[in-house]
Amino acid sequence: MMRITLSIPDAVAYRFQAAVPPRQRSRLVTRLLEATLSRHEDALAAACRAANRDKALDCEIDDWQAFDDPEAAV
Repeated sequence: MMRITLSIPDAVAYRFQAAVPPRQRSRLVTRLLEATLSRHEDALAAACRAANRDKALDCEIDDWQAFDDPEAAV
């Protein structure tokens, strides 16, 4: 298990300490991080899928990659 140090505003830290018992804090932070990371990863995957369906973007990528491919210039 890894230990990390985070800086958060004092007001949030005080509320956190008041609301969450000491032996439950790491578990709560872990759950919140996992949920947030999952949403970010889902959004990134959705953006990737949308980009992969974009035919105009696909053609533009092919055009740019042709600059790096000496065989394409022949």
